[in-house]
Amino acid sequence: MNTRSLFKPLAISLTLLGASCPTFAHNAPTNDVPPKISPAPTVDTEPTPPTAASYPPPLDESQMFSVYGHWDSELVSNLKGGIRTGSAFNSVAVGGITLRGDDLGLPDTLLNLSVMGIRAGHANGNLIGDTLGSSNIEGTRSRVLLDTAFWQQNWLTRPGLRINTRLGMFDINSEFTGTDNAAQLLNGSFGPDPAMTGNFTASTFPLNGTGLVATVDNGTGAAKPTGFAPLTLKIGLLQGETNQQTQPFNQGVLNIVEGQWRPQDGSTLKIGVWRKRGYGRPNLQGAYLSGEQNLFSGDGTALDGFVRASTVHSDTPDALTLDRYLGAGVNWQGPLAGRPDDFLTLGVGQARFQPSGRHERLIEIAYIFRVNDRVFLQPDLQYIDRPSGTLPAAWVATLRLHLE
Repeated sequence: MNTRSLFKPLAISLTLLGASCPTFAHNAPTNDVPPKISPAPTVDTEPTPPTAASYPPPLDESQMFSVYGHWDSELVSNLKGGIRTGSAFNSVAVGGITLRGDDLGLPDTLLNLSVMGIRAGHANGNLIGDTLGSSNIEGTRSRVLLDTAFWQQNWLTRPGLRINTRLGMFDINSEFTGTDNAAQLLNGSFGPDPAMTGNFTASTFPLNGTGLVATVDNGTGAAKPTGFAPLTLKIGLLQGETNQQTQPFNQGVLNIVEGQWRPQDGSTLKIGVWRKRGYGRPNLQGAYLSGEQNLFSGDGTALDGFVRASTVHSDTPDALTLDRYLGAGVNWQGPLAGRPDDFLTLGVGQARFQPSGRHERLIEIAYIFRVNDRVFLQPDLQYIDRPSGTLPAAWVATLRLHLE
């Protein structure tokens, strides 16, 4: 079957859908606060930079269902260093539906299903050669596949205590490890924890796995934003390896626990620990920490900073590709006068490889132009020092078009 011929009509369909569907919304960088299922007060929306991740937008109180989607296409050019100079084209289209179960006799329930089409240009493997991944939409091959399919249930919703579960297929970064202010950066190290993705095929793009997540928080539903919770605990049992989407727990198991603290709007601290075992592979144990803080807010502008760090350990020699990661950056909303919906984001990162002890370091700067509500243009430049710890330093320029 010609995968490209399948992808083209899917992408065109999503573009047409984006032009006609009134329930489209920006995809939130993470889904730490579960979508509000019971009716909730209307809140003011703030500009959100687009991301390539396929996280369903939450339903508002007037919606029984929402059809959503986005299409990201990019030209990636290795200008110098790496394996060799050259350019490649990547594209990803996602379309899905989220359905509220209340009107179907399933109170406090959300059901979700989405599919994804990938056109892989292989810039990283053929041109750049970095381990962390200069593009977060470069798949291993071109194909159409199931992206998400989950059932989410609110078991308890009362002031000071909410309990929620999600069962099915989803991206681990939609529940754990995510850093909102880094989500629009293109380098893969600013998405799911590199201590996971660098050592095993975790449940994330391009192939999501199956899992169960329980979330407990002390949200009141009355603070701004709606559903704001100062304290959150997440416990997950996920598919360990996602080499295939069938027989999920025959591929090992990932246990993960994350605690979140939000002392105020614009301030978040996350601490997580995890253990991956089974599938005939060495056991791995890891931990991660991330923090986000609003540094400045004014009329039509805001500056936020983020830091993230992670580590992984194994008792088996040579079981690890990398054992440490450290990243940081700033996200500036409204950097130009008269353009409050644009974003300028800077990120730096470093990973240490094992057993060599060498490092891959990167600096990335991106500017997101909001053309209109559903069209965004993002020029991006990355400097990658010693890709995979051995290759010459690479300069990578990317131009990405995002259609909602």
